[in-house]
Amino acid sequence: MPKKSVKEWAIKVVETLTIFRRSLIFQTKEFFQNSTLHGVRYIAESGRPVGEKFMWFCFTTIGAVTALVIIMSLWEKFQTNPTITGLDTDFHNQNVVFPSTIVCPEIPFDHDKAYDWAYRTLSNYDHPTATMIAPFLELLTSLNFYNVNEAYALSTSVSANILKEINLREAAFKVHISCEDTLTECKYRDEPITCCTHFDRVYTEHGICFAFNSRFKSDAKEDVNGAAPHDLYETDKKWALYFVPNGTAKVFIFSNEEYFGSDFNAQIEWEDNQKVEARISKKNTYTTDDARQLTIGQRKCIFYDEVKLQYFPEGYTFSSCMKECRMKRAIKFCKCNPPFYKPIPSVPTCGVSDLLCLEKNKANITNIRNCMQCELSCSKTVFNIEKLIKNTEKTDDTGVLVEFLTWPIIRYKREVLFGWVDLLVSFGGIASLFLGFSLLSGVEIIYYFTLRACCMVYKNRQELYEIEEEIKRRPPPAINLSLRIMSYVSKPAPAAGAAVDHNLLRNNLKSKQRNEKSITLSKRNNFNMNVPEKIKELNRRRKADKDYTGYSKGLYKSTKIIPQYNDSNGDWKYGQYLP
Repeated sequence: MPKKSVKEWAIKVVETLTIFRRSLIFQTKEFFQNSTLHGVRYIAESGRPVGEKFMWFCFTTIGAVTALVIIMSLWEKFQTNPTITGLDTDFHNQNVVFPSTIVCPEIPFDHDKAYDWAYRTLSNYDHPTATMIAPFLELLTSLNFYNVNEAYALSTSVSANILKEINLREAAFKVHISCEDTLTECKYRDEPITCCTHFDRVYTEHGICFAFNSRFKSDAKEDVNGAAPHDLYETDKKWALYFVPNGTAKVFIFSNEEYFGSDFNAQIEWEDNQKVEARISKKNTYTTDDARQLTIGQRKCIFYDEVKLQYFPEGYTFSSCMKECRMKRAIKFCKCNPPFYKPIPSVPTCGVSDLLCLEKNKANITNIRNCMQCELSCSKTVFNIEKLIKNTEKTDDTGVLVEFLTWPIIRYKREVLFGWVDLLVSFGGIASLFLGFSLLSGVEIIYYFTLRACCMVYKNRQELYEIEEEIKRRPPPAINLSLRIMSYVSKPAPAAGAAVDHNLLRNNLKSKQRNEKSITLSKRNNFNMNVPEKIKELNRRRKADKDYTGYSKGLYKSTKIIPQYNDSNGDWKYGQYLP
């Protein structure tokens, strides 16, 4: 591009920007004079005393600040507490899903199985080597992040070639204690049941356990969905589960919807020859579909179909989200999946060589602050132990009884207290009360400072040139540097009863009007002499467009003398407004 063309283009751009700036200033005056906002038009109104303008400016500012403070408080309420949880009265339970009951034996391994497998398979019938391998295999049945250092220490006492090819998950399933050796007697709804038919094996951070009514069950290759949940009916003879462990064990009670893991703590610790009775209550909280309009952070819960987890796609729960978070962090740091987690086809299971990595990174893997994206489920069921009775006296009636204290008839409902419509109504009411602001007022602001300002640049460019030129030619106001107090000498008032010469006043008025007219014509001629030829040409070719400057409430009208008003202060001049 030639330098001359670039220079001309730059001049045009600067000229357009200057004219656009003048258009914005002009539209600002127009907006203040025609605005529907309360008090705004009095601020820019010509002829108003400065004190009155300042008063209206203060009133408008106070109203705007007050409205803004109230609106911000409403916005904070909408962001932090837009829901309310109350009792659902329109509810009657026909059937209840019995809670998942997990029994984790204190000794989850079978020593004979561990030694036999180590002796026959791993040590090639070498008794000393099998004796050293067996403790490591036994620890795999209760492996977690808190004893992984112990497992690593045991692995170092054995030849690396022996344990190198071992699949730790499969090894744990080969040496764990059987269900028949864990539970001896079971009853459900006061009817005898086969324990190992209804209690499934699960492998988690708590080791190998046996679960009644669990959502999943484990084997050496994968975790699969559990059987259909066991229900209770109000007409059942007893709303209870009874079982007798074969040794010291921990008992966990939680909702059938959750995935068992390290997020749960044992409610019952059973020892030999004890009779433990746990009376439980059920509290269910659900969220109405109206809450879907809110964000997850606002309602502080996630619907079951709202977030699809990568490793637990069946449905969202808090426990499955936390477990997946720990799995992902373990895979990130050690490039393998710990054996006590659900197997993933595309990720290898951690071996003996990876135990040291798990030990070094266990703090980062198990830190709950790294899983802040996990929220509670919007449909959550909690089982609380209302009464726990332990009988340590030796009796023939030993075991654990988990029973509902009363039939569950209470349900809680979380619903929207302050939604988007309520927020919009509140904002509109506050803005209208303090400022007279509405939705169309916002549209009006956008219209004045975008569409109307741009249109004036292209359609009324000549008026903007004239205004800009007149401002440039306007002499600066004189600055009085004296420190004297200005005095005003008033004209002597006519004596009381003296006749007023109306002819004299009328002649003065006509004389002043003729002087003002001649001054105006002189200024116009001087202005036309200094206007560039380009602007004159535009002026000659300009169409009879609508004159925007004529609608500014007479900004360019000449002042007039009111002949009927005369007092001791002399002749008063007024603009287009009366005070």
